[in-house]
Amino acid sequence: MGRGWLLAAALAVGCATTPTVAPTFTYAPPAGTRFVRTVKLVSETSLVGSPFRQREEQEFVWNVSFAKEGDLTVVTQQLQRVAVRINGADLLDGERVPGSGVSVDLLVSPEPRVVGVRGAERAAEALAGLVTAGSERGATMFGPDQVREIAVARFEMVIRDVVGRPTAPGSTWGVQDPDNVILKKVMTVDRLEPCGSARCARVTAQYEVNPQAAARRAMRSAAAFLVRNGVNPAQAEVVDANMDYRDELLLEPSTLIDHAATFSQIARVTFAGSDGKTIPVEFRTALEQSSSFP
Repeated sequence: MGRGWLLAAALAVGCATTPTVAPTFTYAPPAGTRFVRTVKLVSETSLVGSPFRQREEQEFVWNVSFAKEGDLTVVTQQLQRVAVRINGADLLDGERVPGSGVSVDLLVSPEPRVVGVRGAERAAEALAGLVTAGSERGATMFGPDQVREIAVARFEMVIRDVVGRPTAPGSTWGVQDPDNVILKKVMTVDRLEPCGSARCARVTAQYEVNPQAAARRAMRSAAAFLVRNGVNPAQAEVVDANMDYRDELLLEPSTLIDHAATFSQIARVTFAGSDGKTIPVEFRTALEQSSSFP
């Protein structure tokens, strides 16, 4: 599910050169590579035509580094800062997680595939200590399973659908998304462009979505908000749904180090309540990720 990342200008010393680009996307981040990744996630539910809305904002800043353990790549994500706000109120705000070096390690096989996660329990414990006392939402947001899912999901969103695919501009391929709401997903290499001292591919994704299934999921995720505004999710019927899902990635083809990404989901759903009254609701989720390099 982020998951935009910012593009830097390319600088060359002496005569201008164009970095070579691998013919296929290859996961090969060099050991010792380090950068800072910022992930911002905003989810908003609103009743169309009324001032009622719920807005949840999350921001994570990670120090990311790569190392090798045998044939595995170890991706260390050290949490530098985390903030969570609901309707403008701080649920969690930590400029730095207490303790020394709270981090989550992904163990990645050569395929590449995440074969292990280390540190999720410790990270969850540290995050739980920062949540505002008495917050029901915070108590369920940062358990070990949730932390593990966040770490793995960010990796898969960037890597899974491009590795082994052609990098030439105009290349297009379909992928089977594990999300059963997604009926069809098509990836396209829009262009190659400079990113720092490397050359990146800008890749976009277009979706065909099952509108009824997506609407039901959106309704479940915002059930409490809907109940407060007169919609009983158990009794509401979806009478119309329009979906707009978009992704964009900026990657180094030869390493799959990510420089930027945006993931956007917009669902406009009209429900009919038990009394037959129609209620239009809009669900928006936007994830922006950016990486800064030393």
